[in-house]
Amino acid sequence: MRMFKKLCLASLIAALPTLASAETVVAAGAKSPLGGLNKGQVSEVFLGKAKAINGNPAKPIDYAGSPKDDFGNSVIGKSQDQLKAHYAKLQFTGLGGPPKEVASLAEAKKMAADDPSVLIYLDKGQVDSSLKVVYP
Repeated sequence: MRMFKKLCLASLIAALPTLASAETVVAAGAKSPLGGLNKGQVSEVFLGKAKAINGNPAKPIDYAGSPKDDFGNSVIGKSQDQLKAHYAKLQFTGLGGPPKEVASLAEAKKMAADDPSVLIYLDKGQVDSSLKVVYP
């Protein structure tokens, strides 16, 4: 019985990091005219269906180590496999492809700060003064 309790406790402790996952937000540079976006607008941009929002250009950027699974599932409503298939279809038809990917979050933040049309997604706790949250 003691062994069972220890095993249950160890399993619970191992699961805690996944239970306390961070909130994923979409951000633009602090000086960007983009703001107050809804889920549909964000999805359209990151799925390559829209190049502008309310007349303002919008360019999605991805980065190595981004919270892809959380963003894909919670905001876009697609798993990573579904997103890969969607982007492959866009590339095959010549209508686009996946968002440009950069090497790091720091590089993505710099791009967003320098270009008012860039949108990135990240954990809410990683937003700094160079960015503003535009969704949710």
